[in-house]
Amino acid sequence: MADLFNILKVTVGPKKLTARVLVNPGMPLMTSENVEATARVYYLAPAIAEHMCLGDAGSKFQDCMGHTELAHLLEHLTVEIMNETGLAGGISSGRTRGVMGDDRLFDIEISCPDDALAVGALSSASFMMNWAYLHADQTPPDFPGTVAALASLVGSLRGEAGVGATDAGVDAGAGAADARVGSADAGADGVAGVGAADAGADGVAGENAVACGDGGSYGMIDTEGASVVERGAVDGAVFGGAAAE
Repeated sequence: MADLFNILKVTVGPKKLTARVLVNPGMPLMTSENVEATARVYYLAPAIAEHMCLGDAGSKFQDCMGHTELAHLLEHLTVEIMNETGLAGGISSGRTRGVMGDDRLFDIEISCPDDALAVGALSSASFMMNWAYLHADQTPPDFPGTVAALASLVGSLRGEAGVGATDAGVDAGAGAADARVGSADAGADGVAGVGAADAGADGVAGENAVACGDGGSYGMIDTEGASVVERGAVDGAVFGGAAAE
């Protein structure tokens, strides 16, 4: 069975990463097409419900999560993974835009204080959504373990000690390597396999890649999409459409 997404290309800029994402033919386009699968994503990362999300049904992602594009859900899950590592700066943010002429093609923009962090989070989020929508009969992803593994990877690439995941966390996060992520060169086409465990080595850290930013906080990219100001602020998180199932 095909994956849910095909990440065709990743472009790295000075302050944001842009991924051209295809929702593969035959896969659902909207979260409302499979409410149970959408609920599985929510239960992995309930904090996404509290993300500020302007320009849609309300001010929070919970207001539109039950009926929004899968690419939009992928954006919020990516932002939350970055946020949970504690390495994304003061504000993690993103935006999803449809590509004119193809209702299955989207550009996802993610604030990017670190190229390996952003690509690893995107890859991990894609893997988690594959499980939720296509492979729910298999062992659920370990969200905390994946976050810990990504934090450990990014910390090691930065040469920082003590940013780390346990061995168990590294093993759990390695499953995200099955996700498909494109070349990070600004003009490159084609698709290469990049996961949370090797994003820095094989993805955006190549000789032609450009590091995104210096680890600072850049605020909102745009007025729509995900924005998380505080880590762990999940009090009152509700996803009514799926959580009620």
